[in-house]
Amino acid sequence: MAEALVRGLLDSGAYTPGQIEVGEPDERRRQVLKETYGVRVEEGNVPVVSRADVCLLAVKPQEMASVLEEIGPHLAAGLLVISIAAGISTGWIRERSGKAKKIVRAMPNAAALVGQSATGLYFRPSIGEEAKKIAMGIFDSVGETVVVDKEAHLDIVTGLSGSGPAYVFLFLEALTDAGVYLGLARDVAARLALQTARGSVGMAAELDKPFVLLREIITSPGGTTAAGLKALDEGAIRAVLAKAVEMATRRSEELCL
Repeated sequence: MAEALVRGLLDSGAYTPGQIEVGEPDERRRQVLKETYGVRVEEGNVPVVSRADVCLLAVKPQEMASVLEEIGPHLAAGLLVISIAAGISTGWIRERSGKAKKIVRAMPNAAALVGQSATGLYFRPSIGEEAKKIAMGIFDSVGETVVVDKEAHLDIVTGLSGSGPAYVFLFLEALTDAGVYLGLARDVAARLALQTARGSVGMAAELDKPFVLLREIITSPGGTTAAGLKALDEGAIRAVLAKAVEMATRRSEELCL
């Protein structure tokens, strides 16, 4: 995810390689980042945060405590701290961030790898409009960003869009398998499933209408689509999807610190 954000920031033109520094303990990864993106890379985190105006914490949740123990004393009062670690609250981060008071929590998803992330942001109170603008700009560079006014809602964001790409991939897999079962070659079925999803998303974005109206546009009474939708309703697909988002949300809540 950190590399996806670096690439997004550079591709968007929002930042230059000279404005981005990365703390990376793995020597091989340091070399890749330096050669691929031209950014400055350090083995340790302290030199990086000591020079930074914005500190993006792109580490695994289980590593956050040790990272903040290392860098906390070196975080300046005016520093903007942004975390993309799932389940780590801004309050927990604030307690371990030394003088830093501007804390933002973000939940992007895996589609950031191709510049199409859906990201939820939560701002701690009184961080200032300029800090909000900077945070929005970072995640807008890798997709679309929404702001939630309650931190607890980031757990719902996690269940819906954070885990969402996996639901979509399962749906594509199931469509492909259905085409194969009925006689299509797997590569043909996969191409049709992928382009159907791509075209449907493009149609929704272009027409900007409620999803129910879009569905009605292509559903003729007594037609093939109506027959397929009837089968999906009989299989309780809405309830299954709702349960998937609910269970992922609950798991996110269980992991919270």
